[in-house]
Amino acid sequence: MKVGVKLVGDGISAFSGKFDEIMEKKNSVLCIGLDPALPEQRVVHVIPPRYLQNVPEDEARLNFCLDILRETSDYCLAAKPNEQYVRGFSARQHRTLTDFIRKQGLLSIYDCKLGDIRDTAESAIFHIKKWGYDAITVNPFPGNLEELVKIAHGTQPFLGIIVLTLMSNPEAERMMKNATIGTEPVFVEIAKDVEKYSADGCVVGATGHVTSRDLKLIRDEVGQDKILLIPGVGAQSGDPTKVIENGGRRILINVGRDIIYSDNPKKKAMEYCSAFNELRRAREKDDNQIIS
Repeated sequence: MKVGVKLVGDGISAFSGKFDEIMEKKNSVLCIGLDPALPEQRVVHVIPPRYLQNVPEDEARLNFCLDILRETSDYCLAAKPNEQYVRGFSARQHRTLTDFIRKQGLLSIYDCKLGDIRDTAESAIFHIKKWGYDAITVNPFPGNLEELVKIAHGTQPFLGIIVLTLMSNPEAERMMKNATIGTEPVFVEIAKDVEKYSADGCVVGATGHVTSRDLKLIRDEVGQDKILLIPGVGAQSGDPTKVIENGGRRILINVGRDIIYSDNPKKKAMEYCSAFNELRRAREKDDNQIIS
């Protein structure tokens, strides 16, 4: 058994075990991205003005998230609040959000991209655990992933660690793909560390320079028990077929703006869930044909 990891069977972590249970129950790999933007932030993709009537901005953003969860949770496996969109939430508001996510039968992933020295990261994890999140996203570039995993896994409640492995923004191609550590691309070395230090998964983009081969390389390095969290499908036009065909069984496809700011979030979530499941069935059929 690897140090600092609570295993629940077949070598998977406590977080992956929850993931499997909910995936089977919900029959979904959809993650709803909670990115509540205020009207003064930008012109489009903002919360409706009615949420801001007679309540503080933080409460308006929280209420918007709760309403989105009410509408979409039947078709989702997880919810991913983005720290930059819920910045300013109090401990009470975070706890209200995570309790509601759990009540809806979903995993909660706090997308904070934590990356700092041990003492600072330990403080962040202390508070995030109190807020009730199931997992966080982590930036591996400080080089202390092993420490972060031990802190997150070592004391109850268990907190999953999902590591930025290959982002799909254009700049990441230079920093994570073209750059090397020794002879390997940086993203491959990150994937190796995810497996070596028993983190729970990887964040891998679905757009731009990220190819099917990249997805296969990451899956090969981390093994089948890790979760691949895939942003970029939806408003960013990422290809779910590429993801589902090459990402393995434990994938979590995040869709935010295209659902939460649509006229009918429930219908949109249902459509994405159904489309992903159709692709999953096609992949499983191909896999069975290869085995036979």
